[in-house]
Amino acid sequence: MAPSTSNKMSFLLALLVVASAMATPSAAFSLLPPIFPCVSWLPRIPLLPCVEPEPFPAEATDCLPHVMKMVPACTGFLTNSSVTAPPSTCCDGYHAVLDNGGGICYCHVANRDIQKLLPAPMNVTRMLSLPEDCGLGYTLDALAKNCGSFDVPPMTTPSPPAGKATPPAAV
Repeated sequence: MAPSTSNKMSFLLALLVVASAMATPSAAFSLLPPIFPCVSWLPRIPLLPCVEPEPFPAEATDCLPHVMKMVPACTGFLTNSSVTAPPSTCCDGYHAVLDNGGGICYCHVANRDIQKLLPAPMNVTRMLSLPEDCGLGYTLDALAKNCGSFDVPPMTTPSPPAGKATPPAAV
């Protein structure tokens, strides 16, 4: 007895499902774009691909490397009144503080801790204007109010080189 048309269709459909399950994800076709998150305890379904989430960046443990992405380029604007606008490299560095989980390090800017990294007194008004001048959507005053709610990593400054004696304090 010859196989019926429905048996042939069932066999072809089963063959298609098995072939797509064995194929690499790029070769398998899917009914939906990969919009569902992958769940480790569920098996992968070939016709419903999932998206692997990107890992979170590690939180900063020391803020000095993050803050130093902006300090060299912003020093002139923050300490010299003849520099009327932050250079683009300052804004690039200001944005780069966010890299690798360093966003919490903006608290050192908001709390004016970066003053100890600058060669001259800092113009606080200019420092407070940096987010607006660089196109960020927040103010440092608002951030400073919330910095006490977080464990902000330290901004450890390098110790003086060995062999250089510090001058004695005047009495």
